Amino acid sequence: MTGGLIRKTSLAAIVAAAGLVIGGISSAQAADLGGDCCADLEERIAELEATTARKGNRKVSLEISGQVNELVYFWDDGFESNVYQGTNTFSSSRFRFKGSAAITADWSAGYYIEIDFEGAIAASQTQANDDPARQPRLRHSAWYVKSKTLGTLWMGQYSHATDDIVLYANGGTSPATAANLNSAPAAGFSLHSGGGIYTNIQLNDLWQFLDTDRGNIIRYDSPSIAGFVISAAWGEDDVWDVALRYAGEFNGVKIAAGIGYYENNENGFAGSYIGGVPSDFDEIRGSISILHSPTGLFVDFAGIHREFDVATKGDFDYWYVRGGIYQKFIALGKTSIYGEYSEATGALDGLAAAPFGGGVVVAGVITQSDLTSYGVGISQNIDAAAMQLYLGWRHMEADVVDALGTIPTDDIDIVYTGAVIKF
Repeated sequence: MTGGLIRKTSLAAIVAAAGLVIGGISSAQAADLGGDCCADLEERIAELEATTARKGNRKVSLEISGQVNELVYFWDDGFESNVYQGTNTFSSSRFRFKGSAAITADWSAGYYIEIDFEGAIAASQTQANDDPARQPRLRHSAWYVKSKTLGTLWMGQYSHATDDIVLYANGGTSPATAANLNSAPAAGFSLHSGGGIYTNIQLNDLWQFLDTDRGNIIRYDSPSIAGFVISAAWGEDDVWDVALRYAGEFNGVKIAAGIGYYENNENGFAGSYIGGVPSDFDEIRGSISILHSPTGLFVDFAGIHREFDVATKGDFDYWYVRGGIYQKFIALGKTSIYGEYSEATGALDGLAAAPFGGGVVVAGVITQSDLTSYGVGISQNIDAAAMQLYLGWRHMEADVVDALGTIPTDDIDIVYTGAVIKF
């Protein structure tokens, strides 16, 4: 009995002693490991601080995003053909900085800064210049205050109320193509009149400017009510507009639409020069995009009616239609296959023909100035890389008439391909 007790006591002592030894070793190792670990961690933190973007405080968030969008296109103007590379101006390469901070449960404030970088601006290239001026450009620099119940007030360099209102596209076609064809590759090309003679009429003279763009403004956006948003903006000297937008989906049909009224009273503003004549104007513009989600079939329509404050100047009308199918045919992502057609009429009507004549004999006032465009394209999403590849063909033909009759012009064709990758 006594011997058994002694043996049990001895065994307990041995286990306890072993535990002390192991514990001491473990503690020593843990201490050493902890020291090394902290040193490594501090070094890693220092590296991260040296290589990551910082913001001034923890109250306002910072989100950095953007895209790179470059293309190459073959062109033929009836006299010359060539291949150019450029930045896709439908949706240019850019950096975007956004942030916000909560003030109360209902109110918040934030900012939006966007800068684009265009290598060779495809819409500004000409037959004589494949490398127009390259420079960073400020697109947005504005702050806002927002109430969930009252809406959002913006101030700074920001989009007019009608900006992008002709660009609705549910069919995955952007940025391969868009309704604002004045941003298309070769939009700055001059029309060839035969025999190596070019007119001074560019495609963009006939398309005019098809998007109201941005400016130094104050803008208000209402909260969304049943899918509807009302916007109004004023700024510059003196530009104002109002717009109504809608987005919704029912029974598998997705709809995005908008209509707006825009008035430009900046007599002399570069965007309101028509054939060298400064002209104020007002217009109605809008678009609608309808997608049947189960089948992927879609159709888009955009239109503009513009009236100028120049007694002799006729009205300008533009309409654009696009349709196709947007489906996931392959595992990479959705594919959009589409066709497009547009007509622009009256851009130069009522203006003296001489400034546009170049080497062509012209007389008096232009009585007809029309531009028709049509084409087809395909766009492929690559979801794993946030990338979109596109390929398309577009044909442009003009009809310009003055007192002597039709000014001869050759058609222009382009074949374009490129990609946008977002980050």
